[in-house]
Amino acid sequence: MQEIIHAFGIDWRLIVIQIFNFGLLAGVLWYFLYTPILKILAEREEKIKKGVLDAEAAAVTLNLADEEKNKILTVAHGEATSIVQRASEHAEQKGVSIVAEAHTKAEKLASDARAKAEEIKAQAHKESESEIAQVAILAAEKILNTQLSK
Repeated sequence: MQEIIHAFGIDWRLIVIQIFNFGLLAGVLWYFLYTPILKILAEREEKIKKGVLDAEAAAVTLNLADEEKNKILTVAHGEATSIVQRASEHAEQKGVSIVAEAHTKAEKLASDARAKAEEIKAQAHKESESEIAQVAILAAEKILNTQLSK
């Protein structure tokens, strides 16, 4: 074996030094490179977990907000329906009131028109009586004048 080691030029001191150098390099790389990378990966993993938890919480909050929105919309729709119904009833009552008032006014106008017509008729009757009386007097005068002139 000695001959093989000597034939290949292997020196056990160099091998020990290379093993020591490799161990030292591995330790330095472990301490300065591998450990910080593991720390960064752990922090990143925590951020991702926190992001997932935040997303789940946001989804729950969104669902609750949607349910609340639906409840509010249902209540608002019910109130709107109630308001529309009350407005319709009020409009119908107001319409009936307006129609009744219009009928009352129409009846009053018709009554006033009848009274005015009766008044005009009575006045015309009085005027025609006075005209008839004047015509009768004129006719009587004429008759008397014709009889007297004969």
